[in-house]
Parts: sequence; structure tokens; C-alpha cells
Amino acid sequence: METTNIILLAAGIIVLLFGIGAFLHPNIARWINAPGGPRLKAIIATIIGIILIVIAFIIEIPME
Repeated sequence: METTNIILLAAGIIVLLFGIGAFLHPNIARWINAPGGPRLKAIIATIIGIILIVIAFIIEIPME
């Protein structure tokens, strides 16, 4: 796993944790920059986090 993929994986995990945290505590949703209410922001952050994690595992990004 390249360094770029590890950074992408870490960013995906952080965004996913923000999404899950916004579900549990709606005040965290104020930190998520997306339109809508707290539940919509939590759903958007969770989906984006999952997408980043999947990209980190599937696509091998070379670092030169």
C-alpha cells in the first residue's frame, strides 16, 4: 500500500467517524460543511467516508 493510499484511508476513517458521531450527537453536524439538517449531514459524511475507504483499497495510486 502506497503512502497516498494510507493517507486517503486515514481521511476516509476520520470523515466516517464524523458521520457516525453526528448521528449520535447532532451538535457535531455543525462541523460538517453540507446543506441540510443534522441527519442529512451525517448521512453525507458517512457515505463520503465509505467511498474514500473503498477508493483507498481498490485503486492503487502511485507516488512519484
